[in-house]
Amino acid sequence: MQSIADVLYANPVLLNPIKNWSTLDPFKDLIDLIHVNHIPSQGTNYLYAIGTPSSPMKFFSYSEEFKKLISDADGNLKLHLHDGFINEEYARRLYQDILFKCYGIEKITQNSFQTLLRLTDDSEGYKRYYHFITNNQFVDINYSGALPELNNEWVEYAKGNISSINEVKRQIPLDRFGLEGFILFTVKDETINEALNELRENVATMYTLSRKDAYLRIKNNTLSLLQKKSIEVGFLPLIDINKKIFYHKSFNYTSILFKILQKHLTTASLNDFLGRFIEMCSQRHESAIQMFNNTSNEVSNELTEYLIAEGVKSFSIIPVFHQQNLVGVIELASSETEQITPDDVRKIESAMPMYSEFIVYQTNKLHEQMESFIMHNYTAIQPVVEWKFNEIAWNTMQKAPNTKLPDISFKELTPFYGAVDIKNSSIERQKAIRKDSDEHLKRVEAILSKFGETDTISKEHISSWQNSLEENLADEQELNLRLFIEKASQDLLENYPEADIDFSHEEELNYEQSLLMINNALKEILDIQEQKLKKNIPVYFDKFRTDGWEYTIYAGQSLSPDIEVTSDMILKIKEWELETMLNMGIVAASLYKKLPYKLETTQLILANTSPLDIRFRADEHRFDVEGSYSIRYEVVKKRIDKVHIRDTDERLTQPGKIAIVYIYANEIEVYLRAIEKSVEQGLLLNEIEYLDLEDLQGVIGLKAIRVTMKSNNA
Repeated sequence: MQSIADVLYANPVLLNPIKNWSTLDPFKDLIDLIHVNHIPSQGTNYLYAIGTPSSPMKFFSYSEEFKKLISDADGNLKLHLHDGFINEEYARRLYQDILFKCYGIEKITQNSFQTLLRLTDDSEGYKRYYHFITNNQFVDINYSGALPELNNEWVEYAKGNISSINEVKRQIPLDRFGLEGFILFTVKDETINEALNELRENVATMYTLSRKDAYLRIKNNTLSLLQKKSIEVGFLPLIDINKKIFYHKSFNYTSILFKILQKHLTTASLNDFLGRFIEMCSQRHESAIQMFNNTSNEVSNELTEYLIAEGVKSFSIIPVFHQQNLVGVIELASSETEQITPDDVRKIESAMPMYSEFIVYQTNKLHEQMESFIMHNYTAIQPVVEWKFNEIAWNTMQKAPNTKLPDISFKELTPFYGAVDIKNSSIERQKAIRKDSDEHLKRVEAILSKFGETDTISKEHISSWQNSLEENLADEQELNLRLFIEKASQDLLENYPEADIDFSHEEELNYEQSLLMINNALKEILDIQEQKLKKNIPVYFDKFRTDGWEYTIYAGQSLSPDIEVTSDMILKIKEWELETMLNMGIVAASLYKKLPYKLETTQLILANTSPLDIRFRADEHRFDVEGSYSIRYEVVKKRIDKVHIRDTDERLTQPGKIAIVYIYANEIEVYLRAIEKSVEQGLLLNEIEYLDLEDLQGVIGLKAIRVTMKSNNA
């Protein structure tokens, strides 16, 4: 260490800024000495460099391995910074160095620090990730003028007690500090680990993207994981319609296999081949299939011929299973012989849970589109009533052509209704929009302060909109504000291209993502509970999404001529309702800490024992209630979600609670017995609130009971 310092002080040329690297040519021994003393040995893969501390980064000494990896002949980075070098880790280290070297604060850790550079290599076509382990001991920091007064927040951030630089109210003016000297770099390849991390992140957020955008992100993650530009990646989700696998052209962009087969087969032949192909994959369970090494059956031989015709010389199929069911395959293809190795397959298999979730998402999205199409053009005919439609259709076909399809009625049905809603969803969405808008206006204001007003955007405009944000915005005002911010961003970009103009809708996206996360979890529970109920009792079950999820159930003998619907079955449905509300409430509460935007749910059941009638209106393609009592029941359903407790401003529905609305005491007897069981199981508190509710238009005499879920679940 002393000998290095001696050489530096003995040669003043080394103490001044160096712009021409040839100045260092006579000091090769000094650089070798720095290598020996301060760069740890890494074996044969020796990745190190010595470079400048400020941007643009330049390297004046480096190993051949380092040069080949990331720098061009002039010592410049040949790879593109993906997320930027100045990230949270780098900022915290810079704060540590400034506080240590400029303010003399020595209690902050000064060990070598790892900064992750996210780099994209255009020549390879996929991202590579590296940890640059830096040694800053030869860097000096200076400040033009008198040092700013020390702020304790800077120290807390440097120590890691403040998680983000954005939380530091008055930040260090970094642009006033200068860095002199050199940094020692050693490099560790973290491409595989970071590719897995990014894959995990993209799978978690794919619900906010279109199917195609989600696919492209997952594909790019996979290419980074494999680190081979000669391999093409494809995904083949399986579309199961009435227990048969069908070809669907919407997956042409995801599947290598589809692209090839559609050139050689008709749609009918492709569907037939696909069925045989899937059977082959199912028999192999979770083991990969190397097509050119697998000539044991007719399907693989036929597929090999198609692959050869398209210039594919290496093709691997990795089956993807979800809950022991084959849901799709991952395809690896190459135009080079034996390019795909067992190690490539192992990398894919290491991330199989994420690929499984991605493929299930792709198939679910398509099924949702199909359901939406059916609901829009026809009607959803549930199996429990399909027999009735077949009967009417057959009888009508025996009559004259164009005979009007008669209404289909079901008499004396017991109705059930429940809803899990997002508390104050409209208010929370407004809050998110207002917070984003406020941030956008502040950014516009800051740019105007720095660069000046434009012909169309002034601080007066900003102030006017900021005042409007203090009140609730009407829908038209909200739209006008969005248009103003969009116009402002375009105007500022044209006038000040060097300005940082990034108007992301972070809070609104967080809200939408949180809403989606909750609703996906609720739907999964409701789907499971629906199948559980239908397995034992013939019911007409209708569920639909609002801000949360609602269900309407009808049960009665007229729905099922072959199965006796007993009074015990009706009681079981009420027990099912409480169990379902508990499960949905618990799952929603368990998500709370994970949500980027904190939302809570409320749980509501409408108790009713009086039967009603429903009929299918052929002209409107839907079921509807009939009779005055039935219509009154529908009115109650639509109004109780916002009902208040009598003589108070308190809403009946509250997070962490289950409310059951009724008129007659005998309607809640079964619920009370079910509540008692749940209390014994430790799911509910042993406290039941008996409440009178305010009168609603056309509805009086409503009452409710309310129970609270255990705090560890709520």
